[in-house]
Amino acid sequence: MRRTRPFAVAAAAALMLALPAGAFAQDEEMEERVDVSGTSFTLFGAPTGVEGDAIDGYLDVYNAEMGTDISYTGSDDFEAQLRIQVDGGNPPAIAFAPQASSTAKFADQLASLEDMGFDIEEMKANRSAALVDLGLGEDGKHYGIPWFPNFKSIVFYHQPTFEENGYAIPETWDEMIALSEQIVADGMTPWCFGFENASATGWPGTDWIEDIMLRQAGPEVYEAWWRHEIPFNDPQVTAAFETFGELIFGEGFVLGGPENISSINFQDSPGPLFNDPPGCLMLKQGSFIANFFAQSPGYEDGEEAEIGVFPFPDINGNSGALGGGDTILVFDPTPENIQIVKDWLTPEWMCTLASASGGGVAPYGGHGVAGVERLPGHKDVDPNCYESENAVMFAELVAEALGNNTFAYDAGDLMPSSVGQGTFWTGMVDFTMGTPAQEVADTIEANWEDD
Repeated sequence: MRRTRPFAVAAAAALMLALPAGAFAQDEEMEERVDVSGTSFTLFGAPTGVEGDAIDGYLDVYNAEMGTDISYTGSDDFEAQLRIQVDGGNPPAIAFAPQASSTAKFADQLASLEDMGFDIEEMKANRSAALVDLGLGEDGKHYGIPWFPNFKSIVFYHQPTFEENGYAIPETWDEMIALSEQIVADGMTPWCFGFENASATGWPGTDWIEDIMLRQAGPEVYEAWWRHEIPFNDPQVTAAFETFGELIFGEGFVLGGPENISSINFQDSPGPLFNDPPGCLMLKQGSFIANFFAQSPGYEDGEEAEIGVFPFPDINGNSGALGGGDTILVFDPTPENIQIVKDWLTPEWMCTLASASGGGVAPYGGHGVAGVERLPGHKDVDPNCYESENAVMFAELVAEALGNNTFAYDAGDLMPSSVGQGTFWTGMVDFTMGTPAQEVADTIEANWEDD
């Protein structure tokens, strides 16, 4: 049976972790650690808002424990700004890239994991070989370091309404379609959507296609797709669009209709779940969408407890764990900076970022940061580092996928920017407006340009 858990939130004060001096020192069997006290630099990354605040909070804890002075600056225009800094001869010491594809773009300026003394085989065993190898350069060395993934193969749902109506959690795509039909028959709307995000409008739709591809075509075809070993207009790809169409074009399935999906901001998409009665009953989004629950107009304190989650259902008997996540880029490999990165990669420090005493990953955790979900980038992070029961489940599923090497990275983030940050996004908008799947796929393939 599938596990579902309410988005329950414990009192933050009760879960604050004590931080004894030296609690996060490296294991004895590891090399003697470098003294990092007094090290000062500005960390550069993409997260802003509450996610940026979470990193600030995490650094507060690390600085206090280790005697460092590391600050954080985030940018919504991360890659362009990083390019300006690098080309100007003033790169950051360390950066957090939101997409693994950034590694290849800056590899010439980065320190390799091998040269910094990282054990590649150990990293592959703990973080998934597939993720580690995303940073593999043409010289056979590794550059980007996978840090905290996000988890996208999940559906949020209005738990009280499900219970009142006796709705079973769907375990297959066909069951999810049948459930959607039943919800419509009962006079309600199954799905909320929101694809709008300024110049990035359309990206939430790509997550649907990727999850469907991973299951319907299987992981090998999925990898061949983003590597362009099969064309974007391959029948297996158009089939994924058509499967998605079964849901968004189902009569009464989508709140506001599919033609309005691209005018609703993705941050606002959870809002109708908190209406009374709820405007929709289900929303597929990444774990990070919980960051925006509290900004919904109908939201009341504690109401996230009514929102449960279930894994994206199987197709053709295939499941999978789809996600993205930050990648650490090291531009200045001083012994101190290398030691700091090694610290951050330990399960102990990952737990700190996941806990109330760190950046406040857990909803309403420390430092007043609400709902920031930064899931384990190491298979041995204790899921109980998280406060919310849903986050515990996310962490368990991600850790299992990392250990089994079954975590699939967001395909769009691995495709050339002309596609993954361009025609794939616009193609999703076109599809929701009624453009046939084959035409959408043909257009993307015709405009594929390698970076």
